[in-house]
Amino acid sequence: MAADPIPVLSVSGSHRQVGQQIGAARRMHLNRLLDRVRLELPPGLGWDWAVGRVRPYLDCSRAALPEYVTELAGIAEGADLPLDHLFVAMCEELFEPSPGSGCTDLAARGRATVDGSTLVAHTNDLGPETEEELVILRVQAADEPEFLAVSVGGLGLSAGLNTAGISLTGNQVSSTDVRIGVPRLLVVRAILAARTLGEAMDTCLLPQRASSYNNIIADANGEVYSMEGAATDCEPLYIEDDLLAHANHYISPAMRDKEADRNAIGSSVIRQHRAMRLLRENRGGLSPDLFRQLLADHANYPASICKHGIESVTVFAVIICVEDRRVWIGRGRPCQTIWHEHQLERWSGTPDGVLV
Repeated sequence: MAADPIPVLSVSGSHRQVGQQIGAARRMHLNRLLDRVRLELPPGLGWDWAVGRVRPYLDCSRAALPEYVTELAGIAEGADLPLDHLFVAMCEELFEPSPGSGCTDLAARGRATVDGSTLVAHTNDLGPETEEELVILRVQAADEPEFLAVSVGGLGLSAGLNTAGISLTGNQVSSTDVRIGVPRLLVVRAILAARTLGEAMDTCLLPQRASSYNNIIADANGEVYSMEGAATDCEPLYIEDDLLAHANHYISPAMRDKEADRNAIGSSVIRQHRAMRLLRENRGGLSPDLFRQLLADHANYPASICKHGIESVTVFAVIICVEDRRVWIGRGRPCQTIWHEHQLERWSGTPDGVLV
């Protein structure tokens, strides 16, 4: 399967129209996604419990990010599913702590890269059954910058880039302060609509968030931040010495008290340090081609940057050149994949005279 490109679905229109097109095109996949969520419910708790619990999250989301709830309503309409049922799959917070997922990110810019460009690379680790559900969404919603991002089933988004030169990747972290609010998957959708890095950062810091990923945001000016987030706190980590790496634990001392289980971060610690070593050893020579090799690294196999296993594996990987609006995406393990290139145009709404 790694040789097959992930299919691309291009949609445009209002937020509701965009959602309707996604829902209609991905109906079968979305139904399979909900079937899997049903199977993963805690013992003794049924679907009615999940739907009832998710409704306060949906109310918070309507208040904070109404346009993206409208988009989700369109997906539900297109797939002929109830919105609150679909929202259960959007609300990972219901199932915290989430077992088995991961991700490793590497970023470089300026003097660390061959040509001074800003490069962001990401592996996405999920259950192996999700690989066949992957789709690349290319979305032009209302007057927002067009974005391209990888999705499981067509619902949540994992990593992407928009035409305004804002990239979004990141890592799951497990925090102690998960609460009712806007699900982190919906926050990711809003980040990909950002016109500037400031808008992206403000979205990461949305006060009503239920939890947070470690969102890595970058722009075409070479600015890169790792937004180590929880529901009630966040530490923006700025790229240092033109290099950055992150896995699935909190690095900042300010955030360590938010770590849900300090005894469960061993694999993440190894991947994060290994990624930084690889970046430092190749500083000045980093390029998209070299990143393909680094993402295929097998140190500490099978729990490596290129992750192999039974419960959790790397199901896709992404390399982004932010300035050029170019994205390379490979299905499956980076050591086996064939990379496919995607190109975005520059956003026409960018103010004149601004370097992007």
